[in-house]
Amino acid sequence: MDTSNQNIILQLRDVVKTYDTGGVPFVALKDVNLDIRQGEFLGITGKSGAGKTTLLNVISGVSGLTSGNILFHWAGDETPSASLPIHSLGEDQLARWRGKNLGIIYQSFELMPTLNLAENVMLPPDFLGAYQPLISKKRALELLELVEIADHANKIPAHISGGQKQRVAIARALVNDPPLIVADEPTGNLDSVTAETIFGIFEKLVAQGKTIVMVTHEESFVPRFSRHLRIIDGIVTDPLKDGTAPVSNPLGIEKGHSSRTVHVEQNRTSKATPPAVEIQSKDSSSPAIVLRDVKKVYENAAGKFLALKSINLQLDYGRFISIVGKSGCGKSTLLNMITGIDHPTEGEVLIGNENIYKLSESQRALWRGRNMGVVFQFFQLLPTLTLLENTMLPMDYCRLYPFYERPDRAMELLKMVGLEDQAHKLPTAVSSGQQQGAAIARALATDPSIILADEPTGNLDSRAAENVLNLFERLAQQGKTVLIVTHDPSISQRTDQTIVLSDGEVIDRRTRADNKSTTEIHR
Repeated sequence: MDTSNQNIILQLRDVVKTYDTGGVPFVALKDVNLDIRQGEFLGITGKSGAGKTTLLNVISGVSGLTSGNILFHWAGDETPSASLPIHSLGEDQLARWRGKNLGIIYQSFELMPTLNLAENVMLPPDFLGAYQPLISKKRALELLELVEIADHANKIPAHISGGQKQRVAIARALVNDPPLIVADEPTGNLDSVTAETIFGIFEKLVAQGKTIVMVTHEESFVPRFSRHLRIIDGIVTDPLKDGTAPVSNPLGIEKGHSSRTVHVEQNRTSKATPPAVEIQSKDSSSPAIVLRDVKKVYENAAGKFLALKSINLQLDYGRFISIVGKSGCGKSTLLNMITGIDHPTEGEVLIGNENIYKLSESQRALWRGRNMGVVFQFFQLLPTLTLLENTMLPMDYCRLYPFYERPDRAMELLKMVGLEDQAHKLPTAVSSGQQQGAAIARALATDPSIILADEPTGNLDSRAAENVLNLFERLAQQGKTVLIVTHDPSISQRTDQTIVLSDGEVIDRRTRADNKSTTEIHR
């Protein structure tokens, strides 16, 4: 029997990656030949721009090769031991391979801000669209326990620290118990104490048989890797100059063991929808959103800060409404009160006559998913899911629409924002305007009656911004309530109603006619 590939989980052979920079080719990786063995903790270091992240991207299939081969070997529970040429897989096949075999951890902790930590952990690994929150909750809590953050499982990302967010990102990468994990500067934004905690979690995972490839600029970690390679101008080098054989594992890890134990039942044709808290059937004669004496106080070492001061608002269905004001005036805080992402210190928030703060955290999350579409300035797309899969997430999470209808509905929404041709691409492969379009499509996935957007055009060029605003206007004409936070006066002039905030107070309310007359006065 040929044992030449024994314990090798991934092989790179003559890998070249070239980018076209204005007609001039830039070689990011040059003839990379690398064997990654099961159970090793491989550290990759190098200067900025050396090719570290590019190497991880080609390993994960996020970026294609210019030339060369990448072979995956794994004799897991469901994966045959034959070599799989991942460089030749189509995008759908690649997504399925990643979902079963690869965990990806990024520096920027891409978490869904409207979901609690346990729900975030349950989101990313299932590339088939069969999200099963009731079945996978136990597994999510087990993983949060593994990364020592289970006590915060019901908190949303805004209420935890950067280090805690990174722990959640690690837990999320482990949901399908992948044999291979790649981590791109996972401690780069953390203080030294928190970074040490995260590194310790990685060491624990390696001791359990995981293979980890970690990119870092932190040289103090180098002695603790089981093998260390350096990238210089796209060339992978071994600082120890010991040939191609890996350094023996100083952690004494027993190779060839894994604990792939995740078993998720999937009923792909079920039309059943579990009971959930929902807004009462929409009555256009009643207001969509009501705030009564809403106050929000934040406390820190410097004392108390009053972010919102006795806000009273009534917003109707079928209106396009803007909230304007200077930075720090309370616009985003007000939006967070309406979405239920944050709690008011005092007062009531009623959506469709439902007091949302009488709901539990889990009820409020499901209610939000079914009745509200939220669009964030920085898109918040999960980087390992295609645009189509990102758009399907709310339907999967809320278990709306039969399973087999969800891809078609997601495609229709992407078509509405002009992205049907980009549906099977990852977010990193499309422009920022296209990412925002996908975020809007995702917000519309459950056909919510209320859509809230926080500076949705802030990162877009003028043409992309115009397309977004035209879409919002059409949605309001269809009877939806569209509430947009913006600092741009030209945008507020297009809305039916404008709420002006200053220092946490509503200081003005203007109609479209008021906006028009104000514009004409200043001409």
